[in-house]
Amino acid sequence: MPRRAVLSDEQRAALLALPDDETLLVQHWTLSRDDLAIIVRRRRPHNRLGFAIQLCALRYPGRFLRPGELIPDTPLAFVAEQLQVGPEVLADYATRGPTRYEQLDALRDAFGFMPLSRPLRTTLQEWLLPIALTTTSGARLARVMLDECRRRRIIVPGISSVERMVAQALLDAERHVAEHLTRGLDARQRRLLDALLLPHTGTNLSDLAWVRQSPGKPGRKTFAAIIERLTLLRAIGIDPDIAVGVHPERLRRLCQEGVRLTAQHVRTLQATRRRATLVATILETIVTLTDDAVLMFDRLLGQMFRREQNSADTTLKRNRRTINGKIRLLAQLGAALLAAKISGGDIGAAVEAAIGWNDLGREVDEARKLIRPDSVDPVAVAATNYPVLRQVGPSFIASFTFGAVPACHALARAVAIMRDLHFGHLRKLPAGTPVGFIRQAWRRAIGTGIPDRRIYELCVLVELRDRLRAGDMWVEGSRRYRAVEQQLIPAPVFANMRAAGPLPIPAPDTADIWLAERRARLARRLAEVERKAETDALEDVQLSLGRLRISPLKAITPEESDTALAPLYAHLPAIRITDLLAEVDRWTGFSQCFTHLQSGRAADEPRAILTAVLADATNLGHTRMAEACNLVTQRQLGWLASWHLREETYGRALARLVDAQHTAPLAALFGSGTSSSSDGQNFPLDRRAQATGAVNPHKGTEPAVSFYSHVSDRYAPFHSTVISASASEAAQVLDGLLHHGADLHIEEHHVDGGGVSDHVFALCHLLGFRFAPRIPNIAARRLHLFNGIEPGPDIAPLVAGRIDEGLIEAHWDDVLRLGTSIRTGVVSASIMLERLGSYPRANGLALALREIGRVERTLFTLDWIEQPEQRRRATRELNKGEAENALKRAIFFHRIGRIRDHALQAQSHRASALNLVAGAIVLWNTTYLQAARMHLANLGRPVPPDLLQHLSPLGWQHINLTGDYLWTDPDAPSTALRPLRQMRAVEGTAKP
Repeated sequence: MPRRAVLSDEQRAALLALPDDETLLVQHWTLSRDDLAIIVRRRRPHNRLGFAIQLCALRYPGRFLRPGELIPDTPLAFVAEQLQVGPEVLADYATRGPTRYEQLDALRDAFGFMPLSRPLRTTLQEWLLPIALTTTSGARLARVMLDECRRRRIIVPGISSVERMVAQALLDAERHVAEHLTRGLDARQRRLLDALLLPHTGTNLSDLAWVRQSPGKPGRKTFAAIIERLTLLRAIGIDPDIAVGVHPERLRRLCQEGVRLTAQHVRTLQATRRRATLVATILETIVTLTDDAVLMFDRLLGQMFRREQNSADTTLKRNRRTINGKIRLLAQLGAALLAAKISGGDIGAAVEAAIGWNDLGREVDEARKLIRPDSVDPVAVAATNYPVLRQVGPSFIASFTFGAVPACHALARAVAIMRDLHFGHLRKLPAGTPVGFIRQAWRRAIGTGIPDRRIYELCVLVELRDRLRAGDMWVEGSRRYRAVEQQLIPAPVFANMRAAGPLPIPAPDTADIWLAERRARLARRLAEVERKAETDALEDVQLSLGRLRISPLKAITPEESDTALAPLYAHLPAIRITDLLAEVDRWTGFSQCFTHLQSGRAADEPRAILTAVLADATNLGHTRMAEACNLVTQRQLGWLASWHLREETYGRALARLVDAQHTAPLAALFGSGTSSSSDGQNFPLDRRAQATGAVNPHKGTEPAVSFYSHVSDRYAPFHSTVISASASEAAQVLDGLLHHGADLHIEEHHVDGGGVSDHVFALCHLLGFRFAPRIPNIAARRLHLFNGIEPGPDIAPLVAGRIDEGLIEAHWDDVLRLGTSIRTGVVSASIMLERLGSYPRANGLALALREIGRVERTLFTLDWIEQPEQRRRATRELNKGEAENALKRAIFFHRIGRIRDHALQAQSHRASALNLVAGAIVLWNTTYLQAARMHLANLGRPVPPDLLQHLSPLGWQHINLTGDYLWTDPDAPSTALRPLRQMRAVEGTAKP
């Protein structure tokens, strides 16, 4: 049997613990009439009670009670009540030694319990293997095994036996998967796989490390390097279908190991396991490189057009003096001509007097040279960027296989023609070359007929980029750029789900029901708002003849709140950030969530894990953090980060903090726990990483990335992701609401203007969330009504059009399928929103979703106009997120808050660590603010409860975020709080 540990001490204790929960007791410890008939044969009350508890323990958790084991009060009272005896009689149980053993024999005989014999162990081990193939979690497999033991009435001998069997099952599953992935490899493929561990030509990296490098700065050389890596991996000839029989969780684990292991470590693995790891890594790397290539192609085309636009802007600035001179001359000449016309004078003489005919001709020639196209000129772009087009375009098209919807058939033919030109099958564009896909504005610039080859290739590549974004065309073998149909739940599976019962989204099964309900609701709300508008009863709103004006919100925070709340913060003890994290960890054990990728065990030293987290959260990095702390070396931090810090472990740790924050007594005064907000926060990139970022002119002039974070109304940050600074925030709204892992029940969500779109309104509604954004210039957002609903004169000018009910009806099944796919995690909402929002003209699903969103946005706008509390609530929740951004900015201060990482995964770890440390500070502040509140109440100076809702747990003046990062008090009690500061020592301290 393998001896590796697969369970933590906490998991071992929990698996065989006696039930202490009402639900479990009712389910497993309720005694039937037959049970009672056997139990009452025991002559004395204490023997009956002991016999019954032994019976219940054998049923759940499935083990014998140990001699002298203390029975918790709750299950003891539950059984004693059924026997109508007092719990205290158990003290006399089994005072005679043989009694206990006799009763155990009687239990086995009467109820059929049997020990885990060798034949049963073998049978159970075989039964475990298929389940182990679907999971890598030892704890989950142990729970499944214990459930099966209980079902078969097998007595569990002890947790050590369970752990050994689970470890053996996991090992057998690993061997089974390895054999499955390597069974079809021939000698050449095995040789090429082993060659990946050899140094790559001209570098000190192995081929395996070389192909796994991040793309780097966008450019022709980078694109060529991606294609070269793809070519190397494709040459091995691994069939992607080889992984079809492997559970995704198992394949994902092998891929994660392959990414983290160096070539040296991979070489030490047993041959079958080594090649299986390489096969899984190759399959994943090919998919990743395919997505990288498409994204790089997209960015290179974008750079071409930006360069052209920048060149036009530069030319305009350079010629502005000349252009102004020409405009002044035009004004002078026009004035002379008008004066001559009015006075009846000679026009020619007027021109001669104003400028002279010779000078006029020269000025006209010069003005003609200054003329530039009103929009991007494809001819000019093709001419100036042809070297890029020749190196990138044909290589991109030749390296991938594309699919297309019927509407893109002409473009697909054009792509095939470009491929034939690249491979030399054609020497020039043939007759009948399709041109119908070329946008009309460009057709006017290009002219009729078949255009020049370089211009045609530009048109094909630009249109291909747009169609790939929208999903009308796709790349075979890509994850991000798959067909929309392939990203959703398969149609037969969805049909079975629909027939079996209600779908996991709160939407009616037919469009007719939904349309009838929303039509009635919209008509009612419209009438209510119009009645209030007629009587001028709308608070802080002026609505008359289509002119909507909403007055700014008035401050409702009482003036006395600062004075009343300042003593709470004044009592908080000063603390290092390291000690704060250690204390929160003692309360919650969140460091135990950072388990090792292979063994699933937590790190032996929690403070080492917290140091690695802090290195990311403060942007200090491993090298400088190792110098600043007294606990670990740079090499140890790197190892911990590679094997323990992953997105899923960060998510589990954050969920633990969020759950603790939401159950804190004081946090209940901050909000109901059912609302949240989200916002993006820009972080500039260091010079070495700037090539991987983007510039958002609304948020600065430097390349940056954005950490898009979700915050609950109780100040708990429960999700964070990294996006491009120029990307739309609207696509990210739903991911955080659906995939946070915490025990939250969010009903209403708020964003600012950057997160607003009709598609988000639609999907939030379909998935059961109320979307309540703060829309800037909401008066300019037009309303949409159903046919038959006629608005009054005050609202009619705000109406832009009618809802296309036929479009919703035609695509309702697709809408339900999309919502179900997102809810069940088959596809992320962000990917689908990006695809559907890129090019909606050819996508009926996107258009139908837009119509649903227009209905929901119209209803929301009417609520926003009528309900001032809705406006206050949105502002209040968004202010919480903005205040938390200030805390994160204070934490993430090293290197002037600039990110050096090139890879998205490293940037994601920064964002996750920052969110985690901010959540720990919020929880620590909330806990100690509650302690300060109780202290003041004991002194007879209670803080009025109505003012506590204005208290924020986001202060950090009492926390030392800088300097050394030393760890103290490793053995402090887990429940003890630090002494509060005395008021006289800090008198006058202001609330942050």
